[in-house]
Amino acid sequence: MRLRTRKQYQRMANGSSRYIGRWIILDLRFNDRSHSQLGITVTRRFGKAHQRNRFKRIVREAFRLSHHTFPQALLLNVKPRTLAHQAKMQDIQAELMELINQAYRHYQKLS
Repeated sequence: MRLRTRKQYQRMANGSSRYIGRWIILDLRFNDRSHSQLGITVTRRFGKAHQRNRFKRIVREAFRLSHHTFPQALLLNVKPRTLAHQAKMQDIQAELMELINQAYRHYQKLS
């Protein structure tokens, strides 16, 4: 499932933790629902429409392939870094999983 409404994005912005990688910025919040939700924010500053659409396709596919391995349900908002249009799908998928694992380790330390 995806984050769609303004209210969902605002709730995400208020209580989320930010993790920064080489290709993406991940805002993450642990969720008490049974499923994870994905939001993607790509502004015009990132590039032309075909570059923005390619990034969104890659992130959605990376999420689709790996969401079943998440330790628990999450709310995610993915934003590209400046050079993310040069990244391959495998790069973004690996970084997404690494940032989620980093967040989960941090969450376990706090609990």
